[in-house]
Amino acid sequence: MSYFIVCLVFYLIGSFPTAYILVKLKYKKRITDLGSGNVGARNTLDVTNSKTDGIIVLLTDFLKGALPVTWFLYYSSFEPELIMIPAILLLAGHNFSVWLKFKGGRGLSTAAGIMAVINFTLVIIWLILYFIMYKLAKNVHIATVIAIIMLPLSVIVLQSIILRFNNPVLAGIEDQFRFLFSFISAICIVILLKHISPILDLLKAKNELKN
Repeated sequence: MSYFIVCLVFYLIGSFPTAYILVKLKYKKRITDLGSGNVGARNTLDVTNSKTDGIIVLLTDFLKGALPVTWFLYYSSFEPELIMIPAILLLAGHNFSVWLKFKGGRGLSTAAGIMAVINFTLVIIWLILYFIMYKLAKNVHIATVIAIIMLPLSVIVLQSIILRFNNPVLAGIEDQFRFLFSFISAICIVILLKHISPILDLLKAKNELKN
């Protein structure tokens, strides 16, 4: 299988719209027309009021990120450092699904699945940063954006600790810090692209309240 085909397949796997299919089959509704319109676990919970549905979407989207990356690292014939582009396309597929006219989720669960395979401490640090920021900001989008921005910075500050927990398959990469920092920065950029609109809406709402 060529590298190009792998990249294409990763994008298509990422594009599988878990939340859309679940809500469509179970409730005969389009999640893109409900709540925030986001095709993810949080909006699934909001529009269905079902924790079970939310958890199903969260876990499926997490595995959608984790399983393809696991296959690439352990079972493909490609060098481990080549995972970067397929992983980014996997996440981009979730956020910009070809099946939904390039609508999608915000990539948090899928990104967590990807990071859990590459280096699980990244998920832990991300969650810690998120909960701290949410405690301070009291807003999901602000907390998410700040946590995402701070994650690559955490790799710089805590590199001596974080690099110890890199997936063993990555041990052959000569400059592991450069790889991990570049990888996480790219992942974070893809996530941030889907948080621009919510942040702008929040700022607009605050300005309207002031006026």
